[in-house]
Amino acid sequence: MIGILIISHSHIGKELLKATELILGQVEAAEAISIIQAIETEKILKEITEKIKQLDNGQGVIILTDMFGGTPSNLSLSFLKEGHVEVLTGVNLPMVVAIAQERDHLSLNELGEKAKQAGLRSIALAGNMLK
Repeated sequence: MIGILIISHSHIGKELLKATELILGQVEAAEAISIIQAIETEKILKEITEKIKQLDNGQGVIILTDMFGGTPSNLSLSFLKEGHVEVLTGVNLPMVVAIAQERDHLSLNELGEKAKQAGLRSIALAGNMLK
């Protein structure tokens, strides 16, 4: 099973995991790290390292971050390792649900692509749809 690590500003990641569990039930091998101003970069990097080790059972870990170019994304990119750690930015609930449902039978790269597509498909401007 591919591990899930959400790294976000404030507590967005923790809430996305809670919402996913509301939809699917318990989600194993999933953690969130909240980035707040009071935490030092070195402490965050150490926590990310520990979480990756904890979540990786040999199939890898997908790191989801809230915004490309933000601190969570920038810190996560240093852990990018083909076949072991993938980073996907712009996390939303459909992405997390797709990953939780599909991570047992897809490769890390395939899972990242599937999650990206799930996230993109879920974006809609309702006003334009009603025209």
